[in-house]
This record gives sequence, structure tokens and C-alpha cells, in this order.
Amino acid sequence: MVARSWIWAIVALMFMACPLWALDEDEGAASLNADELSFDEASGIAVAEGNAALKYKGIRMFADKMEMDTVGNVVKAYSVEGKGVTLISGGKVMRGQRAEFDLTTREGALYETSSAVPLSESDQFVYIKGEKMEVSTVAAARRKGWLPKKTRALSDDEAIGRWEGVSVTTCSAPHPHYRLKAKRLVLIPDEKVVVNSPQVYIGDSLLFTYPFDYRVDLQEHGDGNSFMPKLGYDSDKGIGLGVSGPFYWDRGRLSLSVMGWSDEGLEWSGRIDQELAPWLKIYGETAWEYESSSDRKEYRPSWGFVAENDGWTLDGRWTQREALKEELRAGRTYKTTLWRMPELSLRSPWWKISSDERQYFRMGVLWGRYEETGKGLPEMERFGWGGELYGKIGRDTGRWEPFWRLAYRDFSYDVDVNDRQKVTDASVGAVYRSESGFEAGTAYVRRWADGRSPFALVETDDDSDSWDDYDEEELIYQRFGFSLSDTFRLRLTGAYDLDRSRMDEIAYQLTYQNNCCYKWILTYRDDRHDDDDWASLSFQLTAFPDNTVRFSDNELDDPFEEPRDLPKD
Repeated sequence: MVARSWIWAIVALMFMACPLWALDEDEGAASLNADELSFDEASGIAVAEGNAALKYKGIRMFADKMEMDTVGNVVKAYSVEGKGVTLISGGKVMRGQRAEFDLTTREGALYETSSAVPLSESDQFVYIKGEKMEVSTVAAARRKGWLPKKTRALSDDEAIGRWEGVSVTTCSAPHPHYRLKAKRLVLIPDEKVVVNSPQVYIGDSLLFTYPFDYRVDLQEHGDGNSFMPKLGYDSDKGIGLGVSGPFYWDRGRLSLSVMGWSDEGLEWSGRIDQELAPWLKIYGETAWEYESSSDRKEYRPSWGFVAENDGWTLDGRWTQREALKEELRAGRTYKTTLWRMPELSLRSPWWKISSDERQYFRMGVLWGRYEETGKGLPEMERFGWGGELYGKIGRDTGRWEPFWRLAYRDFSYDVDVNDRQKVTDASVGAVYRSESGFEAGTAYVRRWADGRSPFALVETDDDSDSWDDYDEEELIYQRFGFSLSDTFRLRLTGAYDLDRSRMDEIAYQLTYQNNCCYKWILTYRDDRHDDDDWASLSFQLTAFPDNTVRFSDNELDDPFEEPRDLPKD
């Protein structure tokens, strides 16, 4: 056996006319290292066998065997002992059983490929397998039409992969519990994976074929990206079934939703979002939607902008005939038709109060002009400011989790009567979770309200008569959860009104989780006060915990859950 050698030195001595093969690696030389090396001077073919390793500029390749055409600067790599071929370019790792690569153009192909693409700010991966993967530079990928014309700026060192006969999943199991199967896929580094018209499989069963390009966002907090069925139950509309999803273009998308209800018939909505700058987005939306307080179905347009920078968010929106459902207290949802002309809000990021404690603070201001349909009141102007604190008591033990929350809001109105309203919300509680899966939690929720909204026409001590008239309340929330089997779990959450001595609502949640990569959650909210009952179904991938696909528009107001946009420790 020949000792380990550097074939580029031999090639450089014999082929000084070829600029690629040089002695000085700093000048862009290629190097090949292996247990055994042979060179055919007549054909210019170098063969490396046993732990072959190639290095050229930002490219590294590893295989059991490599053949190099030193005239054409083309490398072929093979897997002989089953170790596979590994190509590393631009920090991305791609694997296959066979490869061809042109060192001059930095283009090539891998066959029987696999790749694990990391999600940003996460230890999760997107796993890709395919029959063939073409690798190209950014410039060549644009010429071939692989990339959108206005994809974000990409480094020339980054490699673009285009798969054929491909499957995609975030499940790490040898036989994935779910996967997308397609004829073609394009990977845009650190941004997204675009799958062309995939088939969706649960295990080995075909669920449905997706008719458009499916986008897997590699950013952990990316938005939902697929057309999915919608189903739900609403006490005002009955049982609903429909579909929703987006179409994408350069820095923008069109989201469509169609829903059929057993009592109120067809509803639909469409929304356009467009990114004008990395920190600025605008949107426009219209909906044909039923609103129960007016018992009318109307067009309900809205538009606005969102500007974000360093955690600060400026939000501006205009709405006409908005079908508003505002939960002012547990078991009490106020429904109305509202106009915002406009509403502007500015929110700060969450700031950590102490570096060694899980305690946070944020603040915000709001201004807007509003009109509520059906009351005969004029437009009113409202200004508000406030702050919010949230914390968890002590260190995370994995079982006991005490928490607290405090929020203050101060609203002033441009009227002479009921011109100010101050609202303070406080909650404190704890959740216990055992290793067996049993869960128990208690939360005390208290609200103090000083003043009234001028939108409230009726003076009452019982329930609000306005979309922004807040009642005082004192509630006890109780939660119990337990495992029904290895995959099914039931959770019950109830809210008891201490002031009125009554049960306001009970929420039932049945969860199916395969303990690997995804879970389904069926929720039913039993409103004991207004009979505003509803049911919803949601789907969540473990790799995208902040990106829950909801098959209806309802969500629980849950005091046990931490704020959704709270920074991660």
C-alpha cells in the first residue's frame, strides 16, 4: 500500500500549464488526499482510493473512491464501502452515494442524496432525501431559473441545491411519520426550501396532493405556508368546512380562505402581504363574512402596515365593518361591527428585568379613531398607554412552575362624559407536571376597572355594553391534564367567577402526539354564560413550535400560557 500522499503536488509537476493545479493552496490550488493514489499520464486521470478527501477553495468532498480528470477539472466520487459521498460547500453538508463535480464551474450532481438543513435558532433539522441533487453557484442557479428574481442577497460561496425525486420531513425517525414527496425541490440557504407540488404522506399513506409550490421556512418563527383544510364549530354559524392557504411571489404572498357553514352558508377572505423593506410590510384584505350582532353578511375590507426594528413594532391599520369578537372577561364575548380609521400602536420588545431571573417587562402606546355600527354614536378618538410584566418564580425544576403577570392600561377619549378608563389585570398561579404525565394547575385572575368607555350606552354592574368597556372580575382557573395512552392526552381547564359564584367556561382539549415530530389538538370551549361555544382543530410540528396550523379562527384565552412573543432563554 502506498503511504498517504498529496496528489496535487504530482499533478502540478506534470501539468504546470493547467492553472487550477498549483503548489500554493492560497492561490486557489486543489488538493486530493487518499490511502492509495494512481495517475495515468496519457489520459490525465488520477484515481484516489480509501478515505479520499478533496479540497478546493470553499469546497470539500469525501468519499471511498474518487476519479479526477486533471484536464477537464472534473471529479467523480463513489461510495464503495457504504460510507457515502459527502460534499461541503458554503457551510452546507450534502450526502449521496455517487457524485460528479466540475471544479471550474463549481457545478455538479449527487445521486441517492440526503441532507440535514438546520432551522435557525433551533436544534431541529429539515431532512431531505432524493434520487438526484444538482449543485450550482448562485449566479448559475439564477440563470437556470431555480431562484426567484428578488431572492435576498446570497454569497457567491453558497451552494444552491435542486433535488429530483425528493422527500422532505422534519421527522428524524428512520421511517418518517410524515413526509412530503415531490418530483423537484430547491434549497435556498438559510431561507427556505421550495417543494414543487408535493404529495403529503402520513407514514406510508397518501393524505393528499398539494397543487402548488410548498415552502418550508428555515426561519424558526416563519409563517404558515400551506393550503390546508379548515373545520370548526361556531354557535352563531354552525359546523364549518373549508380550505385556506397562500400563493407566494417575490417578498409577498396572497392568502385565500373559503369556508362553508351549515347555518350561514359561504364565507371567504383574501389578503395580500408585501415586504417593502426588511423592516416594513404592508397588507390589504377583504372578506365576505357574517356578523351575528347585526345579523348581516357584508364585505369587510382592511389594510395597513407593520414596521419592526430591534424588537420594536409599529402597527397601523384601517378597517371597515370589522366583525369584531372581543372577549372582555371569561365566558363573556362582546360582538359588534367596528370601523377603525385608523388605529396606530407602538410596542416595545420584552426587556429582561434581571439577568438571572425569568422576569420581563414591555410597554406600549395606542391611538385611534373608531365608530361602532348600530349605536347612533359619532366617531370617537381614543388614546391609550400601558405596560406589562411577566415572570416565573424561582428556577425551572421541570415539575413546579409558579408564574405571575401584571398589566396596566390607561385609555382617554375625546368626549365630555366617560372620558377615561383605567384597567389593571393581575394573575398568579402555578402548574405541576409529573413524570407520569399528570398535570394540575391553579391560577387566580383579578381585574380592577376605574371609569367606563363612552361606547357603553347602558350603565350596568353585570356585563359590558361596549367592545372596549372592561368589567371588574375575580376568577379562579383550574386545570387538570392526564395521559389516556402513549399517544393521547386529555386536558380540562375551567374558569369559576368568584364575584357571581358561577362557572363561566370549561375548555376540553384532546391531544394526539406521536412523541416524535407532530401533534394534533382538538379543542372545545363550553361557554356557560353566553353559550358562545366553539370547537377547533390545530396541527403542530415539533420543529416549528411557534407555527401552529389552526383549522379554525378561535383560540383559548389561557392564563397558564406564557406570552407568545416572549424571548427564549
